[in-house]
Amino acid sequence: MIPVANALQWKALAGLAVLAVVTVGSHLLNHSLYRASVHSQSVLSELRRLETVGESLLARSSHYVDNAARDYETYARDVALFKRELVVDIERFDGSLKQLVEVVTGAGDAPERVQSVVALGSAWRDYRAGFAERLGPDPDEPRLEWGARFIARAQPGINASLHALVEDFRGDSEADARNASIGGVAAALVSLAIALAALAWFYHGVSRRIVLTVEGCRRVASGDFGYQMPVGTRDELGQLAEAFNSLSSRARMVLSLLDHLQRRSDYAESFKVLGSESADYIPADWLALIEVSDSEIDGYVRFARGHDDTPILLGQRISLLGMFDSPRVSSASAATIADLRAHVVEHGESRLARELVRAGYRSALLVPLNAGQGWRALLIFASDSPDAYSGDQVRLMASMAPTLAAGLARNAGHAVAGPFSAAVDAVVPASLPAEQSAPV
Repeated sequence: MIPVANALQWKALAGLAVLAVVTVGSHLLNHSLYRASVHSQSVLSELRRLETVGESLLARSSHYVDNAARDYETYARDVALFKRELVVDIERFDGSLKQLVEVVTGAGDAPERVQSVVALGSAWRDYRAGFAERLGPDPDEPRLEWGARFIARAQPGINASLHALVEDFRGDSEADARNASIGGVAAALVSLAIALAALAWFYHGVSRRIVLTVEGCRRVASGDFGYQMPVGTRDELGQLAEAFNSLSSRARMVLSLLDHLQRRSDYAESFKVLGSESADYIPADWLALIEVSDSEIDGYVRFARGHDDTPILLGQRISLLGMFDSPRVSSASAATIADLRAHVVEHGESRLARELVRAGYRSALLVPLNAGQGWRALLIFASDSPDAYSGDQVRLMASMAPTLAAGLARNAGHAVAGPFSAAVDAVVPASLPAEQSAPV
């Protein structure tokens, strides 16, 4: 099972998700900065329009104060022209100011700026009331000179407030424009950095590893059996590399053993080759070949290899009861004991399993070998780790069992003509102590 956090597909999806989040986030940020910039520009434009109207009011009133009517005929003309223009400018100023207050208060500007605009609106209301009072209640005969003098006296304060707001919002507008520009550049750089990182990851994490896999396949195809690829991470490509390494090791083991067993060789040399060639594919802290007796309830440990110079059980007869579900070794097939300790608890008669547990081994792979004509053996791989052997390893050894049995029996020179005890006496090393050949 692939760990979700390390799976290649999840890494790719996570990278795409990050890129999407960054893209959407940068778009939203740029949109927000753009809206802020547009808002500042709109407010600044409205303030400048008010400033223009305010300057026009001040200029028009100052001109009238300097050139006020001195007779009725001129006064009548001023009522028709000057008052109308004056009222139009005041109405324009009033409408623009109301719109400005609505925009600023509704857009969530800084409280101090909103307060400044609201204060300007309050001052303008007082201004209009004062102007109306000076102008008088009679629309046909307004006091134009009084109204003009009021504007000339009060308008500079309004214009000064407008000028201060213009300068304030100009700074905000320029800052918003810079932020929008910087935000756009930053978003582009971040997106570019993520894209480059994704390309680098794809090259080193996917493309390059695929090239290494292809190269490994070519090397094995050219005869370099046993070639091992670097595994790296535990994603799909890492599992592919592990599967390739397992296949390469298995091919090397099978072909080397077949090549060796096709040639007549020394019996001990055959066991040595079996142990060395299988080491890369099948872990074995203890490896033994047990020749099975005719009764198939015990056997003689012909060869063994382990941690020590003298492995356990070497040269001894050992009971094979309880090792297989089948009562006879010849009818059993390759199997694994995932937990030797649990096996000993369930099968108290299993002396061989008990000896392996006593020596510190935790799991075992059992491969019955039956060459026919009475020669039978049991090949045992034992490991210090529990559940050390996979189903693939069991199936491979089961398929190789007939070939191994035929080759080992031939190299042993075993004609299988006499009882098992005679064969045991013939193969016990003369240097072994007498008690080592006693049954365990």
